[in-house]
Amino acid sequence: MFIRLAKPRDFDQVADLVQAVFGRYDEALLVESLRKDRKIMYEWVATESEELIGHLVMSRLRSPKHCLALGPVSVAPELQGKGVGSALIHAALEKAEEEEWVAVFVLGDPKYYDRFGFDIARASSFSSPYPIEFTGVSVLDAANFSSLTREIEYPSAFSKL
Repeated sequence: MFIRLAKPRDFDQVADLVQAVFGRYDEALLVESLRKDRKIMYEWVATESEELIGHLVMSRLRSPKHCLALGPVSVAPELQGKGVGSALIHAALEKAEEEEWVAVFVLGDPKYYDRFGFDIARASSFSSPYPIEFTGVSVLDAANFSSLTREIEYPSAFSKL
């Protein structure tokens, strides 16, 4: 498996993969909207023998400043549970920390994201348009985390879901 930043030539395959994973086209449209609006900070793909098997997006939040949203994360259905998603998430979090982002928020299954350091309890002090009980945060810069605005505002593309 090879992980790299996505390239424009990947975008059609990404759309097909995201649709296959989520069983609808809404999340693929979200990715396309985030790209169009230039809100994607990092877009990663996982390939195996040049076949696209995974995809991950990290977008800039409107609030709090200097924070990112992780997702959607997509792994080919036949390869789920084989470490593809984990490898993508680790690569993305390492890059975010290296680039000195304060925190990364995720909306998803707490049991899955907990193993990557996403903390539901720490995120519960924030308000969000989405269920806070499914919102986790990975703190990358503890010194600046405590001074963050306590409202999560996603890019406008998320409101179209």
